[in-house]
Order: sequence, then C-alpha cells, then structure tokens
Amino acid sequence: MSASEDVHRLQSQLEHQKSDLREHTAQINEKLQEARAQLSPTKVVQQRIFLLSGLAFALGFALGYRGVPVEEFGKPVARAVLTTAGKQGATRAIRGK
Repeated sequence: MSASEDVHRLQSQLEHQKSDLREHTAQINEKLQEARAQLSPTKVVQQRIFLLSGLAFALGFALGYRGVPVEEFGKPVARAVLTTAGKQGATRAIRGK
C-alpha cells in the first residue's frame, strides 16, 4: 500500500468515527433531556399531587390541633359524619333505592 492509500483510508475511518460520534452525542443529549424532564420538580409534583396534598393537609391539621385533646375535635367530626350518613340513608329510603 502506498502512503496516499493509507492517508485516504485513515481519512475515511476518521470521517466514519466522526459521524458515529455525532450520532452518539445526539442520543446522549436526547436521554439527558428526558432524564431532566422526568426529574424536574414540576413533574414530580404533578405525578404525586394527591399524595402531597394529603400530606400537607395532615400536617396542617396536626399542627393546627397541636395542644387540643382528641375528644374536643373527635366528637364534632363523628357527629357530622353520622348526621351526613343519616341524611343520605333517609334520602335513599324515601326515594326507594
């Protein structure tokens, strides 16, 4: 093989390797963008909105009733639940369902 053939072959390999490098770089960039989108705080909140809302509600409730005995808010809650259940039961009985 002559020197010009070697140079031509090496240049061809170099161009092939450059194109492979560009393809791999593009694939890595795509995966990086997908990972960033999945790990963004907005996405995490959107995926777990009900869980986070429930935790915030429970935390607020617990902090709001921090020094109050359980009986003081347990009785009104139970009364409200039983009243609502009684009203719904009466309504269904009247309608015949």
